[in-house]
Amino acid sequence: MERIDPQEDHEKLTGFNPGRQVTFGGKPYVIQRRTTLASGEAAVVLQGEKEQFVIGTREFLAGINK
Repeated sequence: MERIDPQEDHEKLTGFNPGRQVTFGGKPYVIQRRTTLASGEAAVVLQGEKEQFVIGTREFLAGINK
């Protein structure tokens, strides 16, 4: 069996586990889960007070306030 090396965008999400609260675009969200987009890019599902959405790693990391 061939070993698959982790992709860089998946590695960038290390520490952003489900249940963690983050501020994205000035609003608080909870990370519901980590996933992969059809393009293969890592992504997270964010849950806000009135909305839930999937966002790719690059856009997520650019918009969060650590």
